[in-house]
Amino acid sequence: MKKTSLLLILLFIFTSLSQAQLISERTEGKVIIGADLFTDFSTGKAYENFDLRSINQGVSVYSMFNFDFENSPLFASIGIGYTGHNFYMKGAYLDKPYDETTVFENVIYDYERSKINTNYFDIPVELSVKIRDQFKISAGFKFGILAYGKSKYVGELYNDDVTYRIKYGKINNLEKYVYSLTFRAAYRSVHLFMSYQFTDTFKNGYGPEIKPFSIGIGVRPF
Repeated sequence: MKKTSLLLILLFIFTSLSQAQLISERTEGKVIIGADLFTDFSTGKAYENFDLRSINQGVSVYSMFNFDFENSPLFASIGIGYTGHNFYMKGAYLDKPYDETTVFENVIYDYERSKINTNYFDIPVELSVKIRDQFKISAGFKFGILAYGKSKYVGELYNDDVTYRIKYGKINNLEKYVYSLTFRAAYRSVHLFMSYQFTDTFKNGYGPEIKPFSIGIGVRPF
């Protein structure tokens, strides 16, 4: 499932970016197609047996339509997109994803991977200013609708040299809607990307408080 999802995302990015110039020409530059690669840092409160590693890579792809202001370097954009977050846990795994309260268990033996994956359909809105045609600064807002959440653990559980693979295709207690502030500083088609999700990933009181601060790089070829 992981490989299939990754291949679909990469195929979407490649196809979209390969067609971006044609789309841009036909729409007179009013359509943006882009992608971001980032890492998440949790800004939430501590939760029992839950701690994230330093690097939690994620991806975002989107398409937006520009609305120009006459005789102004400002323009506004709105569109649709997809964002996938990966929260890699240190020394713990998700044990009871279907209970009323989300439970994590400590891992005291060797393990390869332990993570939670959340995926959203997005509606991004931005206000941008052009500076000398090569530089651009954008600030905006992103509304996310939960598509699905899942978890995966690969490692030992009982110090018996057996590698267990525990996968849950659904996680209860995830918030259906999330809201984020976004910022981009671009030079030509490459930009620095930052985002802060100011709503919880889990429902308040039923899971860890994950409010990811994301930072990474992105491309908007045309």
